[in-house]
Amino acid sequence: MIKITLLVVLGFLIFVLSTVSGGGASLLLMPLIIFVAGAKSVAPIMTTGIAMSSSSRVFLFFKDIDWNLFKWLLPSTIVGSVLGARLFASLSSDWIQIIIGLFLVFTVVQFFQKKEKVRERRIKTWHFVPIGFTISFLSGLIGGVGPLMNSAYMNYGMTKEELIGTRSANAVVLHISKLASYAYFGYLTGDVLKYGLILGVTAIVGNFFGKKLLGMISELIFRKIVITTMVVSGVLMLYKHWDFILQTIHAT
Repeated sequence: MIKITLLVVLGFLIFVLSTVSGGGASLLLMPLIIFVAGAKSVAPIMTTGIAMSSSSRVFLFFKDIDWNLFKWLLPSTIVGSVLGARLFASLSSDWIQIIIGLFLVFTVVQFFQKKEKVRERRIKTWHFVPIGFTISFLSGLIGGVGPLMNSAYMNYGMTKEELIGTRSANAVVLHISKLASYAYFGYLTGDVLKYGLILGVTAIVGNFFGKKLLGMISELIFRKIVITTMVVSGVLMLYKHWDFILQTIHAT
């Protein structure tokens, strides 16, 4: 009962923050799920909860979704997530998470971008095909990549509502594809579904309150929150693998 209470209370706070930060706080779920259900259950539980969370955000931000960009992302998202989920149990994800962590930490340089360039479009629509495939593959492989794709969305020139809406629409496809793959390969147990559904219901409530807070902040403040969350997520990923990094250094 204590574990379920922690999952509900902390999960609610994480999803409120995740909405305000463009979905960038999902990596904070990892240590919580590890405590509740164990490390091996992180990927399928996160996938279940975030699939429900993303579905509710699509409803909340439906009018802000960039459907043209969504169509470009759709095929690569499905293919990448299925391939990543297929390799979920067979590959070590340590180095992958370390590389992602370093990338997220170095996004701090965007924090100092000039105000007039915040909405400048620096990447094109077709760029999201390889980006979507890569990030979906990594998400299927390690369970979640948090705010990794937010940098691409911001450099596409999106408003805060467009970013959350479009990201959520793509995330629904991503996580449903992953869930189908996890189920097919036997990773969805009864406990996984129980905790995933509890997390999902908690996420729906958190998203509602998060949208209320989102309307109170400016585009510039939103961007700074997103970047800060990306950097913090990267630091947490590196900290999680610090012992592995030290062992590797000592072995060379």
